[in-house]
Amino acid sequence: MFLKRYFILIITLLCFLQLKSQSFSEPIITLFFEDNAGRKDTITFGLNDSATVNIDTAFNEVDIFGTPLDSLDIRIIQRDTNNYECIGNYLYSNQYFTTNRDLKTDIRNIGPLYQNNYGSVNNHFEIILNAYDYPITVKADAQNYYGAPIVIIFNVLYPNCVEEYDYNNSYYHTNILDNLLLNFVDSVVINDTAITSLIASIGLLIGINEFNNPAPKWKIQPNPANDNITIGGLTTYDGRLEIINILGEIVFSHKIYAVEHATISINQLKNGVYFIRYYDNETKTYSTNKLIKN
Repeated sequence: MFLKRYFILIITLLCFLQLKSQSFSEPIITLFFEDNAGRKDTITFGLNDSATVNIDTAFNEVDIFGTPLDSLDIRIIQRDTNNYECIGNYLYSNQYFTTNRDLKTDIRNIGPLYQNNYGSVNNHFEIILNAYDYPITVKADAQNYYGAPIVIIFNVLYPNCVEEYDYNNSYYHTNILDNLLLNFVDSVVINDTAITSLIASIGLLIGINEFNNPAPKWKIQPNPANDNITIGGLTTYDGRLEIINILGEIVFSHKIYAVEHATISINQLKNGVYFIRYYDNETKTYSTNKLIKN
C-alpha cells in the first residue's frame, strides 16, 4: 500500500535589494521532483517586473485548479478567504488572494513587494506536493537568477500548518532541503514521510549596504554591537526574533513574550553584517532591521 503525504511549502521572498539604475534582479527558480517509481514533475516560480499575480500567458501560466492530483503532483497555489491553506493558517490570517488557482508556473510582479499589494501574500509562494512513493529527489535550476545569489531555507511544519519550534531550547528545525541551494548541492532527497508540510524562505542578496524594506518602528540598541543587544520600540511583546546572516541562513531564533526577553546575547555570532527579522504574532507581519556585529 502506498503512503500518501502532502507537503506544503510557502516561499517567502526576502529581497534585500540594492537600488540600481532602472533595473532589478528578476529571480526565477525551477524545481524538479522525481519519486521512487520514476514519476517526475516540475514547477517554476519567481518575480519579473512585467508579470502580475493573475494568469500571464506570456510566462506560460495556466490555471489547473480543480484538476485531480496525480500520484506525484506539485502545484503552486493561490487561495481566497474560504479556501486558504498555510498562507492563512500560519502567516497572514486576514490577507488572501481574490480567487483560487493551481499553477505549475507562477511569475509575479516584483513591484508589489514594496507597494504591499495583497498585503504580504504577494511575496509568498505556497506549494503543495502530493506524493505516494518515497524517497523524493529534488533538483533546482536557478539560471534565470541573472547571477544573483539565492538561498532557500526550508522550515518544517506539522499538520494544520503548525511550526516545529522549541522556544526553551532555541531549537529551529530546518529540513534537508536547505542543502539544495544553500550549500549548492546538485540534489536533495525527501525521505521523512512524517513531515506533512514545509515553509521555505528565499533570501535574495544583491547588496548589504542598502535593502529596500519599509523602516520598522523598533530599533536595535546598541548597533554596532559585540555582546548583547536590546530590541527597543516594540509595541507588543509577542513574537519571534530571527537573526539572518548575509547568506540568508537563520543563525539564531528567539521567542519574545515579555519586555525582559527583548534582550539577547550575540556573543556566538561572527563579526559581520546580519539582518534581524521580527515576526509579530498579533499583526501576523514581519519587519526587518540591519545589525553590525563587531
